[in-house]
Amino acid sequence: MIKVDFKRLFLRLWALIVNPRQAWSDILEEDPRQDVAMTFVFPLTCCCGLAILIGRLIHDGFAEGGFLNAFADAAIACLGLVAAFYLATAIVDQLSIRLLKQEPDKKLSALLVGYSFAVVFALTMLVGLFPAWVLFKWVLQFYVVYVVWVGAEVLMHIDEDRRMSFSLLTSAAILLIPFLIQLIFNKMPLAFG
Repeated sequence: MIKVDFKRLFLRLWALIVNPRQAWSDILEEDPRQDVAMTFVFPLTCCCGLAILIGRLIHDGFAEGGFLNAFADAAIACLGLVAAFYLATAIVDQLSIRLLKQEPDKKLSALLVGYSFAVVFALTMLVGLFPAWVLFKWVLQFYVVYVVWVGAEVLMHIDEDRRMSFSLLTSAAILLIPFLIQLIFNKMPLAFG
């Protein structure tokens, strides 16, 4: 069983946002073969779900199935984030084979994608607690492109001429997949109460 050090987790999240180059270098020095899903993605996905649940309960209350609707929203967001992590990892692995002509390396692809989700996790928690700030999420989420750009250079040693297309495609997967999953689930009738 992996124990989660939440202080270290949030410091890593913060570092990836404020100084991605140093954070990626630290990640590479520590253990480039770590299980990013267990140490970063899953714990922060749970934090996102908790933030959404708390935010919905604060703003909508418990009346008329409020808790169940808030729980459903949190679960859908968590499902979208986890699915996006795995789908984006598969896409990045294929991009590295086809676009970069590299050998497949699922661990390295997962490392790049998982830690590049830092901006998405931070914004999801922020908007989960303060839903009125959704405009900030739509604007600031594009910082993911820079985090991926730096990660692609530090982790994967991609030269500059291919790094832009690789970074844009990777960032599109990271940003669009959770959005599409939430869009699909939000169209499904989930009525409680």
